[in-house]
Amino acid sequence: MTFLVDANILSEPTKRRPDAKVVAWLNANETDFVVDSIILGEIAIGVVMLPRGRKRAQLERWYQAVVERIDCLPWDADISRHWAHLVANLRKKGQTLPVLDSMIAATALAHGLTVATHNVGDFQTAGVPVVDPFG
Repeated sequence: MTFLVDANILSEPTKRRPDAKVVAWLNANETDFVVDSIILGEIAIGVVMLPRGRKRAQLERWYQAVVERIDCLPWDADISRHWAHLVANLRKKGQTLPVLDSMIAATALAHGLTVATHNVGDFQTAGVPVVDPFG
């Protein structure tokens, strides 16, 4: 099984006190997960929003290492069609999702991936298989 790892899982090891279960999950599954360009963008926003200094420089190095090591799925026409159908179907049911989460969900649906996230509810609403390494 391949996992699409959400930003809140991928970035956990960078925290001052990372959750040991999440770090163990990442280590155990490191050859079996990918990200998409939306997830990398979310992480990059968090890094560039920090003031210049030691912490930001450290996270910039970490981010660059992640980008070089992990497979990143692009946003393409096929995923955009999955996204359009997902959003339209949710709207017909009177449901919505945050835009970025719906885009990540579309990537997972297009590639048949399970999303590894702490934000289980939104992805379940989208009909995406989910695993929560925190749990």
